[in-house]
Amino acid sequence: MRDGAELLIDSPMAQRGKRMMGALLDAAPKGSVRTREYAGNHRLLVMYGVGLKQRMVAREKHLKAGGRVVMWDLGYWDRDEAMRLAVDSFHPTADQLAMSPATGHRMALREDADPAGPIMLVGLGVKSGKMLGIAPMVWEREALRRIHQIYPGRKVWWRPKAQDDGDLPGTERRDGMSIEAALKGCSLVVARHSNVTVDACIAGVPVQCAGGAAWALYAFNSAPTRNERADFLLKLAFWQWKPSEAVQAWDWIKRVT
Repeated sequence: MRDGAELLIDSPMAQRGKRMMGALLDAAPKGSVRTREYAGNHRLLVMYGVGLKQRMVAREKHLKAGGRVVMWDLGYWDRDEAMRLAVDSFHPTADQLAMSPATGHRMALREDADPAGPIMLVGLGVKSGKMLGIAPMVWEREALRRIHQIYPGRKVWWRPKAQDDGDLPGTERRDGMSIEAALKGCSLVVARHSNVTVDACIAGVPVQCAGGAAWALYAFNSAPTRNERADFLLKLAFWQWKPSEAVQAWDWIKRVT
């Protein structure tokens, strides 16, 4: 495979994705190219929104061929502009996060949890379910069953991935408001791999999850200390960039690949 990167800028793509990919193209290393269909001739494949079937196929082909795949999607915070970065996996892994220095601007943390409050169950969503081969609402129903088994009598708030994801009997919907407002007073967040787990980290609400970036923090401890949360967010910041930071983003990509 050639040096440089293949930047797959295809359709459909959200405007925020186009802005990020355009900025990355402008700052790309020597030898990089833009493609509208996957070619697979460069060591690095860069794309936005890997959940689309054609991009998922490209990702699998490129990894099988021994290449590296750089994936961008909606950011963990500052979501109007920032994009989250993942390499090969769908979210940064614990080993990848360990490469990040715990230095920089420390995020302002909150302590919004109430140990006696409701549990928030976060939906997997149809698109993520398709990626994982899970039928709609199957994961959610099983997660709710486990919650009722472990925390009998506890109120459960249901935060669907999208407003049309359907209802979950035995819960109270908690959408139609900001995630900051929805988390206030919760005792626990249960999710598979949602960005809400990072919101919960900022808010000081304990988390149980099976994947995503936050798994590196919560895998063995649902309630880390304030310092542990702050250090995790400092490391995660190296996996989130804005279009205006494309040059620095490439420096980081080169370092981790």
